[in-house]
Amino acid sequence: MKIHIVGISGVAGAGKDLLYSLVSKNANCARFSLADALKEECKDFCLENFGVDPTNCSREAKNKIRPFLVGYGLTKRNVTEGRYWIDKLTPKIKNFIFEQAISADGQAKELFIFITDIRYSKYDKDEVYWLKKEMKGKLIHLSRFDTKPNSIERIFIEAANEEEQSQNPLLLEHSDLSIEWQTAYGTKIEVEKSLNPAAIGLLKDLKNIS
Repeated sequence: MKIHIVGISGVAGAGKDLLYSLVSKNANCARFSLADALKEECKDFCLENFGVDPTNCSREAKNKIRPFLVGYGLTKRNVTEGRYWIDKLTPKIKNFIFEQAISADGQAKELFIFITDIRYSKYDKDEVYWLKKEMKGKLIHLSRFDTKPNSIERIFIEAANEEEQSQNPLLLEHSDLSIEWQTAYGTKIEVEKSLNPAAIGLLKDLKNIS
């Protein structure tokens, strides 16, 4: 089995999960997220104190509790030099790969494993190091932009907080592929049709560099 491990980086709202959704319709894929464990750990507290379930809420609701989630996540990161959420996710990915290898029964098969929220390259063995050195994966950096009426000037989605603002340039610097895509408007079908070529192109690029 050929396994491609791919991390997606980019500021909040860049379309990381949307990109994964589109790619998954064109290839055998699995999604993992470093923040899933964070949301689970904070779920009971957020429900009791804010009335928001971070594991199942709208972007608007999530934005209301984002400062708390960022603060909690950062505290756990800082006391472990960036390893807390990594060490929670690693065994899940390895177990999944093992199970897939067994179920494949020796048949040639290609699998893309996406980690949809690579956000940090702050410590020596942080998320980028883990992805590229330990997991032997590739890093994608995603940017989303709009254009002014009657203009070709690109206006990129800005970072949601200071952490994103400081880390985003580093993630771009360390990326193996950089994608800039324009905001698509319309129905879900129209949006997916507009952005699908980018997903297909990404698959081709990943196969070439893996």
